[in-house]
Amino acid sequence: MSETTSNKVQPAKKANAKKAANGADSKLFVSPALSAIFWTISIVLVVAVILGNWYYTSFVAVDEGNLSRLLRVAIVIVGFAIALIIALLTNKGRTLLQFGRQSYNELRKVVWPTRQEAVQTTFIVFVAVCVVSLFLYLCDIVFMQLVRLFTL
Repeated sequence: MSETTSNKVQPAKKANAKKAANGADSKLFVSPALSAIFWTISIVLVVAVILGNWYYTSFVAVDEGNLSRLLRVAIVIVGFAIALIIALLTNKGRTLLQFGRQSYNELRKVVWPTRQEAVQTTFIVFVAVCVVSLFLYLCDIVFMQLVRLFTL
């Protein structure tokens, strides 16, 4: 009987191990190769925007007007935004988005103090800081007098 029981347990363990392995892979939103491609595109786009902006300001624009400066800044912002969106399509980016959503949900659960509680707590902290500063000031005066007494 123990042989048949152990034979039944072994396939169950193997199936659980497979589910655990698949569970780790199920967190992947895109394949690792596609994720690497997205990271590469994102990094190349950021580098291109930075180098393009540097090249334009260093070698092309002699006297840049307000409208052309605004257009250049808009292009840089759009380039960074596109790179960010592409980076968010990766596995780490999706994990970051999930973390952000979970953090926002937890933030909504926080019970914030009322105005009166905040003012009272601030007053208590202010009084405590004043008392501790006064104590340290008095200690400084006493130690200074002791040092003067022994050094003179």
